[in-house]
Amino acid sequence: MFKFTLLSLIVWGLAIQTSLAQGGQVCEEAVIVEQGLNVSDNSLGDQWFKYTATSSGKVTVSSCGQTSANTYLEIYDGCGTEAFTFSDDYCETQSEVNFEVVSGLSYWICWRAKYTSQIFEWFLTESQAESGEFCSDPIPASAGSMQSVVPSNDYRWFQYTASGDGKITIETNGANDADCKFAVFNDCSYTSTLNNDGSWNPHKIAIEGQSGETYLIAMHNSGSDTDIDWSITESGWQSGERCSEAIDVYNLNEAPINHDSGTDKWFRFVAFEDGDITITSALLTNEDTYLEVYEGCDSERIAFSDDANGLQSELVLNATANKTYYIKWNNIFEPEQYAWSLKAGNLSTATPELKNDFYGVYPNPSYGPVTINLSGFESEMVTVKVMSVSGVVVKMFEVPGGDETAYDLSDLNNGLYQIVLEDLVSKKVVKFLKK
Repeated sequence: MFKFTLLSLIVWGLAIQTSLAQGGQVCEEAVIVEQGLNVSDNSLGDQWFKYTATSSGKVTVSSCGQTSANTYLEIYDGCGTEAFTFSDDYCETQSEVNFEVVSGLSYWICWRAKYTSQIFEWFLTESQAESGEFCSDPIPASAGSMQSVVPSNDYRWFQYTASGDGKITIETNGANDADCKFAVFNDCSYTSTLNNDGSWNPHKIAIEGQSGETYLIAMHNSGSDTDIDWSITESGWQSGERCSEAIDVYNLNEAPINHDSGTDKWFRFVAFEDGDITITSALLTNEDTYLEVYEGCDSERIAFSDDANGLQSELVLNATANKTYYIKWNNIFEPEQYAWSLKAGNLSTATPELKNDFYGVYPNPSYGPVTINLSGFESEMVTVKVMSVSGVVVKMFEVPGGDETAYDLSDLNNGLYQIVLEDLVSKKVVKFLKK
């Protein structure tokens, strides 16, 4: 009986040891830790720890200098939530995060068994945060050139209030271009960036500014130089820099494009007929391009392409006649000047024939000089309106009815237009393509 009881105790003790050793493999079983040196045994899988802040400020969690293991770190503010920060290869293959804490609140630390199954040491420390380290205490910024200290492989937050409506351009200057990236937010919820689809952008970005609105600018420095020269500029928007100023296009063959302004580039295409259109930068550049297509400026994306052919983008879209499509070449990968093509009409580069009856404009398409046929109008004078596909009247004049009149439209930008012919009795609309 005694032997059985002793054996039972030994087995029971081993079971307890095994249970303790495997504790912390899920968030709900996180092991309580304090400041100082700690150990993660990733031979057991993911390792979870829970820390309750003793004061408000900054907490640093790091495996840097403690191990040669390839570590991966995530921080949570509760079980069942998304990680609000993470680290991979912060210092060579080790991890480190600095995050803001509130006294008395708990935070969950997960060392993922993503790249290692080793046992390694890591440390946790509390300290006071410097101004600009976190979104809650941004550094005031003003328009013009500035120099700011941003630690290597770290972030700094800035706050800027727009003086007027229009474009706000934020960029690094010179030597820091390759090392710094920006993101701009309305608030500290980080739900999405204002500058680009929730993603970190290149060293030069542009956002829509509103007078009196305050914007939070996060700058990340991946370089060794901690003195960052950068600037903020307010200006007006240029053609093609946003969806509302999209450039009208039809067929293009190796058309040049660049993102020198720090913006995406937008183009507008109206399909003349049902069929496929091919939009591509493949075989036209070595730059890393990213392509998106929308049906309107406030609509959801309907198609995109990234790395379809090497680093280049290409997609085939089944277009509907008379429907407008908005083509966006994204600035996210900071490409330099490159070329792209658009082929319409069942993949043919031929321009479709634009048919007109007893009234019309020809030649159509035209490089500028046209003849306006008004033989179907009996009024003495006919009003001619040239309208963009968005409905803006770009030119208006009168010509005699009942005859043909020569007119020069060379000053129009290339693209698709609607020409409205109207008198007191009739109104006709002609599609016109300026080449």
